[in-house]
Amino acid sequence: MKLRVLVDESEYFLDLQKNGTGTSYVISGAGSARGRASVEQVMPGVYSILDGERSYVARLVAAKNSIEVWVGRRRFSLAISDPRDRLCNGRAVSTHGPQEIRALMPGKVVKLLVAVGDEVSAGDGVIVVEAMKMQNEMKASKPGRIARVHVAAGDAVAAGQALLVLE
Repeated sequence: MKLRVLVDESEYFLDLQKNGTGTSYVISGAGSARGRASVEQVMPGVYSILDGERSYVARLVAAKNSIEVWVGRRRFSLAISDPRDRLCNGRAVSTHGPQEIRALMPGKVVKLLVAVGDEVSAGDGVIVVEAMKMQNEMKASKPGRIARVHVAAGDAVAAGQALLVLE
């Protein structure tokens, strides 16, 4: 799985390959690293990470357009997306062509606010996803028509998973 990750405004590309009980990773972009780690959820929103000889506990908190990750006393702001969605400057939202709306973090679809064929305006709510006991309404970033819906109410979703397509 390949992901584009903004960490406090620095851009990284993360390539994850699950094998056995661990995950191999390659990080490139603003920094680079490679290795193998084991990540286990110990309670909702809390993960134990073993990376070689190092051990971390990471707490995830949903924010408005990002995920706050706390490791010890350090706070990081993350935005995760598919690298194929990236535009030339990597920061703006395209107003042309289809746009996939993706889950910011693992969670559960609480409610679909639109159906295929519905017309929406920029800023209209399109789906509600619950993550770590917080319900987040995701909004259309541009006006358009809902072309596809990939999920239903009650579905579990992974971080970066496509939820619906706006044209």
